[in-house]
Amino acid sequence: MQGSMQNCLQGLFLSKLILLLLVVFSVFVHADGAQKKPSQASNKWISDWKEEPSKDGVQAKCRTHTSNINQCRFTTESDLPLSALSAVIMDVNRFKDWAVSVLESDQIIYDEQDKDIYVYTVYHFTGAYDRDALTRYRKTEFTDENRIKIDFITVNKPVEKKDLRLVRFPLMAGHWQFTKKDNGKTEIELLNFSLPGGVVQNVLYSLFNLGSLDASYETMKAIQKQASLPEYMSEASQ
Repeated sequence: MQGSMQNCLQGLFLSKLILLLLVVFSVFVHADGAQKKPSQASNKWISDWKEEPSKDGVQAKCRTHTSNINQCRFTTESDLPLSALSAVIMDVNRFKDWAVSVLESDQIIYDEQDKDIYVYTVYHFTGAYDRDALTRYRKTEFTDENRIKIDFITVNKPVEKKDLRLVRFPLMAGHWQFTKKDNGKTEIELLNFSLPGGVVQNVLYSLFNLGSLDASYETMKAIQKQASLPEYMSEASQ
């Protein structure tokens, strides 16, 4: 009888010990997971934002991704209205008229009810095969903030290549943002990050970063010239 009671007590003690160990293990797992999440996000970038030399009134800051490709943010101010500038971006079939390095741009319609715009674009690439991409553009208006934001990102949808030699961009993502300032001017912001893929990304990334930086400076000027055309300025009066 005494032995049976002792075995019962030992079993109860072991059960409580196992339960305690499970609780402690669970706490450590959750704590470890909570610590890892922020580090995983920050590990995508191997540098902080650094200012680049300004050019023709355009300021730039860049940071470096683990791929050695830079993400850059460009800002400048303009006298042009938000509606004219955003209309240029949403007029995707005319990218080739002003966007640096764009050879072709064609809107692809997958669903008539979809408010997003999809555009197939071919880019000239000096020193390497030309690139192409299928990109989704999504426009959001913040009327209470006098701000328009147009996000863009490459998507995986069926689209026929213009040329089999073209190399598909693995990723292009960022946004255009136009904000009415208290001084009456419009702030133009471009955030851009692109992975070119192939040898360019693995070996010639420094040249790609320089070329992308220069092209974006020129694009910031080109969008203003395009937006000043009558067909875009008329958007401001509607």
